[in-house]
Amino acid sequence: MMEPEEVRRLIKRIVIIGLFFALALGMYLLGRSGNPTWRRLLVAYGVVVAAVMVAAILLQSGRGGGLASIGGLGGDQLLGTRSATPIAKATYVMGALFLFIFMLAARLGGEIASGDVGVIGPPAPPAKTAPAREGGEAIPVEPTRPGGSAPAETPTAPEKGGGEEKPAPAGDTNAKPGGDAAP
Repeated sequence: MMEPEEVRRLIKRIVIIGLFFALALGMYLLGRSGNPTWRRLLVAYGVVVAAVMVAAILLQSGRGGGLASIGGLGGDQLLGTRSATPIAKATYVMGALFLFIFMLAARLGGEIASGDVGVIGPPAPPAKTAPAREGGEAIPVEPTRPGGSAPAETPTAPEKGGGEEKPAPAGDTNAKPGGDAAP
């Protein structure tokens, strides 16, 4: 049975760790409203946690573990049976918090810097219509390319033996010159 003082310390640690996770969850929930500031704060919080985690890793003393222990060169422990130090335990918690923060940030999605991040080409223009006819119907206008030019004509393929060109069927990529379809 644990002593009351140990129980108090354990509860205190759990509450403090829970507050760090709750802070990340709160930023995530506020970021779901569409305000990109909360996502930026969540990512900044993750960067701070990563920096503190790196510092905690560097502060740990090397005891012959790591990759050297794979081949049996790491000392007398087998499968990592040594007890964890407080800084090692804090590193585990920070690692879990780091993963939690960036999973939440990924769920928020969106861009941080500008609205054009990840856009391959210009956005498609909305369908244009000419002024309405007398009956109230809108007249559809043929769409143009972003540069303002009209759509290109369908490619034409020359016929065998003749100088005339015959338009290739739309959507048929296996058409041979001369109009014969591929088997």
